[in-house]
Amino acid sequence: MVIAAGLAAFSAPAAAQLFGGGKSDAETNVRLNDVEDNMRRLTGQVEELSNQIRVLQDQIRRMQEDNEYRLQQLEAGGGGTGKRSDAAPATTGSAPQAQGGSAQLGAPPSTLGTLDGSYGAAGAPEGSGDAEFGQAGGYENGSGPLDLSALARGGEATRGTDGGEGAAPPGVRGAENAGSDPIGNQVAAADPLGDPRVAYDDAYRLMLSGDYPAAQAGFGLFLTDFPDHELAGNAQFWLGETYYAQRRYRDAADAFLKSYTDYPGSSKVTDSLLKLGLSLKGIGERDAACATFSELLSKYPSAPAAVRSEAQAEQQRAGCS
Repeated sequence: MVIAAGLAAFSAPAAAQLFGGGKSDAETNVRLNDVEDNMRRLTGQVEELSNQIRVLQDQIRRMQEDNEYRLQQLEAGGGGTGKRSDAAPATTGSAPQAQGGSAQLGAPPSTLGTLDGSYGAAGAPEGSGDAEFGQAGGYENGSGPLDLSALARGGEATRGTDGGEGAAPPGVRGAENAGSDPIGNQVAAADPLGDPRVAYDDAYRLMLSGDYPAAQAGFGLFLTDFPDHELAGNAQFWLGETYYAQRRYRDAADAFLKSYTDYPGSSKVTDSLLKLGLSLKGIGERDAACATFSELLSKYPSAPAAVRSEAQAEQQRAGCS
């Protein structure tokens, strides 16, 4: 009897432990199933969030493209339907060669790559920012000798003012002859204050349409009336392009040199230096052109790839050492 009672007392906890163990396994399975369900839900949420991120990225990209297009239209004055602006990529081409005669130039520095001073490279948009408007051919003499000494002074040339300091480049209306300019008189009579944005856009539309003499006058008036405007550097560059398109390479070199030295913070600073080299090559000043290309490549290692590639190609065409 005592033995039977002891066995019964021993077997009761063992049975309870056995049944209790089965209940724990069932709870574990339930919990594992819950974890798996939660993981599936989380995975689905991650995929949904990833998809939303992709959608937002696409929307942002489209907004950026749309904003870029709108800005380009504003730069072009809304006159065209294309997406071209004054930051359009350049078409690479060789510089025209001089035909006949020799150019009278100031003594250029032996190398531009070792000049003192800082020009403060500006962030340029993708592409060289100009178009090769001119055809290969001769050139027309400018109004005076080209002065490259400003480069040797480290870009410290002084911009002309209404008080008469500094000589205005060809095509720029100075204070002393503003009254004799019929175009300038008409603009002043129509709107004494003027709208610099409208003036710039009008000149740029003329440039795109191929009316280079009119664009030259427009950019010249802009620079005279708004010399300190944020677009003055761009206007000076495009003034040089109007001369370059007319094969007036000496005047173009003067304008590009002024763009480079007077507007070191402009987004056109590297474009101006490139086109200065092309203009010098156009008037037969190969050594000065080579020094200019060398200055561009050494001083502006972060210049747009199109600008650097064209400068390197022109170095090879000119046989620069």
